[in-house]
Parts: sequence; C-alpha cells; structure tokens
Amino acid sequence: MTVRHAYIYITFFLFFISCSKNQILLPPSTSLGDAIFISDTSMKKMDGIYALNSGSNALGTRFVCKASKYRVSFFSNESGIFIILKYGLNPADSSLNFSGFWRYSESETQGLINFSIPKDEAAAFLKTGDISTLALDGNIVDGNGNSTPLGLKFEKQFSNYVLTHEFELYSHHGVQTTSNPPFAENSLLGVLNDEDYGVNGIEFDIHLTKDKIPICIHDPNIDVRLTQKSPLSGDFYQYNFKFLEDYIQLVDGQKIPSLDQVLTAFIDSTTMKYMWMDVKGDDSIFESLLPVVQKAYAHAAASGRDVVIFADLPSEKVIGQFQSYPAYRESGLPTMCELELQNVIDNGSTRWGPRYSRGLLLSDVEQAHAQGIKVISWTLNAKELIRDYIVNGQFDGFISDYPAYVVYDYYTLK
Repeated sequence: MTVRHAYIYITFFLFFISCSKNQILLPPSTSLGDAIFISDTSMKKMDGIYALNSGSNALGTRFVCKASKYRVSFFSNESGIFIILKYGLNPADSSLNFSGFWRYSESETQGLINFSIPKDEAAAFLKTGDISTLALDGNIVDGNGNSTPLGLKFEKQFSNYVLTHEFELYSHHGVQTTSNPPFAENSLLGVLNDEDYGVNGIEFDIHLTKDKIPICIHDPNIDVRLTQKSPLSGDFYQYNFKFLEDYIQLVDGQKIPSLDQVLTAFIDSTTMKYMWMDVKGDDSIFESLLPVVQKAYAHAAASGRDVVIFADLPSEKVIGQFQSYPAYRESGLPTMCELELQNVIDNGSTRWGPRYSRGLLLSDVEQAHAQGIKVISWTLNAKELIRDYIVNGQFDGFISDYPAYVVYDYYTLK
C-alpha cells in the first residue's frame, strides 16, 4: 500500500466513523397502559444491590438499582448491560408493574423486559419503604420476540461510604455518544432522559449565536456529523437563534436547544444536580452566560431544587475571556478548570477537571481536596480503566459515555 493509498484509507475510515458514531438507535417502545403513577420519592427507596433470583443469567447475576424521576434502572455486572423501566400500579389488581428495555452499553443489542411485584408485597413496600424481602419476577424479550423468565431479589443496601459520599457522574454531551446513541447529543431529549442511564449530572457544550444566545452544540460549524443536511453552512455564530430553530435539525430531528431551554428542563423535569457547561470560547461568552445562569439558579431556588451549574474553563483562551469579564467571577457563580491545579486555584474554581490520560494524580488530588476543590476526571469509557480509577483513585466524579460501567462498579466496590 502506498503512502497516498494509506492516507486515503485513513481519511475514509475517519470519515466513516465520524458519520456513523451518531447514528441514532431508539430504545424499544413500551407501555404500562393505564397504570397509576407513583412518585419518584417512593420509588427511590428501591435503590440498592439486587441479585439474580431465578431464570436466565443472560443479563447478568448482580445489579445496582437506581431510581430517577420517572424510571427505575438496573445496572448489571455483565458487559455494561442496563435496564430502564417505566413503573406504575396496575388498576386491575394493584400489582406494581415495570415495563421497559435492556441494552448493552457498547453494542446495538437490546430488547424488551418486564417485571411485576404482587399486590400485597407492593402495598407493603409503598407503605413502609422496606425492601429487605423485595423480589421482582418478569421476562426478558430478545430482538426476535423470544421470552425468557427472569427474577431479581434485593441483596443489600449501598455501603455507608456510598451513602455519605456523593459521586458526580456526568453524561458526555448526553448518553452514549460513541455507540449508536438513543438521542442526539446536546439535546433536550438527552436532558430529559440522561438520568435514567445512571448519571446525576450532564456535560453539555456551549456556543453563541449571532444574537448572543448561548446554545448547546459541540462543533462551531454546521455539519452533517451533528445535524441533518440543510441549505445552511458556516459557523453557528453567523445566524440568529430563531433562524437556526427554523432551519436546522439535529441528527434525530430535534432542534438545537438554547442553554436556557436546557437548564429549564434540567430543573423542572429531572432530579439531577450537576450541570457542566463546556464553554467553547466564542466572543462575549461570559457576558451572555451570566444572566442565563443567574435566571436558572433563581428558578431552581423557587422550585426547591438544589443544583450546581458551573462554567468550564478548558483552555487558556477561555480563561482569558473569563478574566476579561470579572462580573462573572464576582457574581459568585461556580466554575471549573481543566488545566493545571494552579489554574484552578488562581481562577477561584471549585472543581478541577484533568483528562483521564494524566493518571490518578494522587498527590495533586489530595492537594485539591485540602483546598475544598473537587476533582472530576474525563472521559472514562474503558471498563478496566473505570474500575481502576474507582478502586485506586480519589476522584469525586467522572464524565463517561458508558455510565452503566461506572454505576455498577462505584456502588458495589465503594
């Protein structure tokens, strides 16, 4: 193979993966019919570690259960498999029913799944919150429609360490952006559904439009990697927000959201706590961010929501923009920095975000903790690395495209 041919091959390969990485794979559709709604406050009492009780071990033998605002999810010890379930009381027999889907983190393999808890056991759980004898019986349905029995039973509560040390887990631009994601990255559907995948925070990218509206999109220019083909080209900064709303669609048909829309959905429709704004460095970015973030904090306070919304300082350029607009720092709004720990300290940031490739950084993390600075490593996707960084590191959180690995290991190993 000549050098020229090798270059063409590599270019084609990179083009292929860049185009295919965001092909959308929608979760299978499920329904609970006329099931009676149950509050997330009640369902969060299901959180804990469960074991295979009967039936097939195809989805694993041990699971971490985490409830979100509208779903109950299980994260398996096998291959990053996760199960996401709607829930509700059956009005006919008062059983507690679950219906949803299962999927592997790193492949397109997925299928349907359902569980049920009988009337008496369901009533006892909802009244007392006691899950010590809780058992779920159901069926796995594969892509070919074949049904296999599956039962899970509560094994034990999370450790005292886990219950007293909140770990920050962020979806990377949304959920599973490297392997046929269920939604477009940096999208409102991502905000509304990310929590079901085990995260308690989202990391979204921020650019500005011509009329200085902060929007959530990763690339600075319009391209088919993130958006559907359209008559527009060039940078987002060339167009007003309303014009982009009218003429640009993300790869799954959604509109590009404004940061204001994202923060409103984050506060109103999830129980997630953390919002990481990855600032890309457009001119006047911090002047434009300040009123939007202040509005979001005021809305959160009025809604009784405890949230942390911080701007990232990922480069010297963005640090310069931050320093050139002191009103943002003087407002008391939190920031994080990805560069050296000294940059974090110099800019008064509350979080440090070193890239995972820098290693465990044990002495630096210890120094950061001594100064009240949290350390979030990014972006951890390899399951062996995730386990190593949980067991041997002292990080306060991760960004990941595959949060199922993180959830299972953190809640079972810590």
